[in-house]
Amino acid sequence: MKVIARQERRHDLADVVYVPTIQDPERLESALRAEASLVRQSVRYGRSDPSRPPWLVAAQPFELGPGLTRQLERLGAAVFALCDAVQDLYAEGDPRLRAALDIGVPEDLRGLDLRRYIELFRLDVVVSRGTPKVTEMEEAFGNVGKMHALEEAYGVSAAPLFEAFHRRGIERIWMDDRYPTYQSENELVARRLLEDFGRRVDVEFFSAFRDDGRTGWRFCYVKELRQYDERLRRDIVRAAERLINPLFHGYGTKALLSLPWDRALEERIALRLGQDTMALLQAAVPQSYVMPESPDEEFLGRLMADGRNKVLKVIDSEVSEFTWGSRGVFFGDHSAARWHRTVRAAAAGHVPGHPEAGSTRYLISDLVDSDRFDVAFLHPESRQLCVMPRARLRLTPIYARQQRPGTDCELLGGHATFVNTSRKVHLGHHAICTPFVIERLETPSAI
Repeated sequence: MKVIARQERRHDLADVVYVPTIQDPERLESALRAEASLVRQSVRYGRSDPSRPPWLVAAQPFELGPGLTRQLERLGAAVFALCDAVQDLYAEGDPRLRAALDIGVPEDLRGLDLRRYIELFRLDVVVSRGTPKVTEMEEAFGNVGKMHALEEAYGVSAAPLFEAFHRRGIERIWMDDRYPTYQSENELVARRLLEDFGRRVDVEFFSAFRDDGRTGWRFCYVKELRQYDERLRRDIVRAAERLINPLFHGYGTKALLSLPWDRALEERIALRLGQDTMALLQAAVPQSYVMPESPDEEFLGRLMADGRNKVLKVIDSEVSEFTWGSRGVFFGDHSAARWHRTVRAAAAGHVPGHPEAGSTRYLISDLVDSDRFDVAFLHPESRQLCVMPRARLRLTPIYARQQRPGTDCELLGGHATFVNTSRKVHLGHHAICTPFVIERLETPSAI
């Protein structure tokens, strides 16, 4: 890899450092076509400008290669196994496990649908030293509509993803009322299912929920159903309509991935999973634990001193936006003074700088840094190819529980996001977004 001289680096794009690169005509034409396609499909992110893509347009897809593909497949199967084991332990009444999963969940929304298991989820993955590390598991996830748009833009098939939705008979998408910005993306999902399978899918908000026995995709955490009145919550819980994922609230908390590291639960979980799967999870999930409600000064002192190696994540807050996306994630490797203020706020049950967030609980996790990549993209103003050097990577693989006999789960696809001015690798004007290419070995090995 060529060493890039500091004087070559440009800063005219907000929150982006980039360098010029050779203008290969074919790659430039490919990027221009991708940009035009994304605009034509009205791809949006938040309140982005509809006249241009909501992120920087990559020159090409990101190739996983067979090794990383297989690691992601094994990881998805292991997370399915963890979800099932945790759900079984919850159903058996394990008090320590219930205490972790029940944080912020009203009693009437706890322990629902325990006889059914999770069917679809997305992981947020950082690739560190060539190995995938899970930073989050999302069971109410975006990006499905984006995958349709990215297929049109780059030619990377998203067919397995939409086939998985079709096989489940999804006829509705029920959305969280507080996130209308996802409506246009979910309408892309509905359009794709109509085009490919003749399946009509209505995109509606839970506030308009009605039960007519159809199958719906639940685009809302179970815990966040607390925003609706008691009558509506009761109607949702008792409905004949089959919701995917089922209404077990434990899938939707950041505390879930900390459970294999809980010393009091580790042996019980390992007994359900088997040692190989447990070892895989502990190698892939950064060590983490729920922050105590009333930590003592010794505990806080150790956390403050170890800031360069830690990250705090909001598990629950009275302002739900801190539990979605990256707003509720706080890194300890910046200013020591800022980290100390963050730790103090977390210990007091607040979000730093946001007193309106009220009572807040946190997860403490080891910090994992991404490998770095040089990524070509289209400059939105000059219309020239550029390179974002030393960009951090986040992968968002989407999985389905495989419904065919003899298989565990299916890696359906996903996209890669690159950022080089922040640890928070998430979509926005400063990020490059592109689909990833799955490359499977001819004879995959067992988990």
